[in-house]
Amino acid sequence: MAVQWIISDVDGCISPEESVAWDLEAFAALAKRTREASAGKGTLAPMTLCTGRPQPYVEVLMKLLDVRAPSICENGAVLYTLHDNRSWYGPGVTEEKILGLRAVRAFIETTILPETPDVVLQFGKEAQMSLFSQKPELFAVIQPQIEAFVADYDSLELLINASHYYLNISLAGVDKGSTVDALLADLGVGPSEVAGIGDTEGDLPLRERVGFFACPANARPEIQAVSDYVSPYPDIRGVLDILDRPEVQRA
Repeated sequence: MAVQWIISDVDGCISPEESVAWDLEAFAALAKRTREASAGKGTLAPMTLCTGRPQPYVEVLMKLLDVRAPSICENGAVLYTLHDNRSWYGPGVTEEKILGLRAVRAFIETTILPETPDVVLQFGKEAQMSLFSQKPELFAVIQPQIEAFVADYDSLELLINASHYYLNISLAGVDKGSTVDALLADLGVGPSEVAGIGDTEGDLPLRERVGFFACPANARPEIQAVSDYVSPYPDIRGVLDILDRPEVQRA
């Protein structure tokens, strides 16, 4: 069955994980291809995004790439549609969980960050948190502190995992997988009609819900091991290479 949609992660795929300038030439080439696909031109299936990034960041990318389907933000906690400028919480997000997460954020801001200046909180998120550091080895020190604080909240379960430079703190039961399920239902397609692109273990739920999954050369070993195709190129150059694969064409 032909692919109808491509779902791609952002950091480590469309953009580098590092806080550096993007490869403008490669991004322009990607934008040209995704815009053509969204307009129904050519054979490439249209793309949407599935990322840990907050909604405002995703909104800008959707405008540049002409993404017309809902995009997944905050590792599945938030969805956003560009045509009506609407954001909403993903499956499993409740008011009680949001309040608990806010208490965790206050603990991180008042206790952990003052003692760990090399770690910063990513602003702009509503139902998920990400800590950034160019010294990711620090995550092994602060993660137990967060887990100990959360243990006092009987109704709050968190999933904490690290990517290349981020420690992502998500609500249990709220991840890319459950929200991809909702997205596919909204789009009216099944897994065999969808291709996915990711690079870290946070993308494993996406891999489990698509018929074809690929990753760039910089992907974590556990992602490469379960990918149908591993590009020899990193980041966005790898994504462009993946888009040339016959498995992501809609016709």
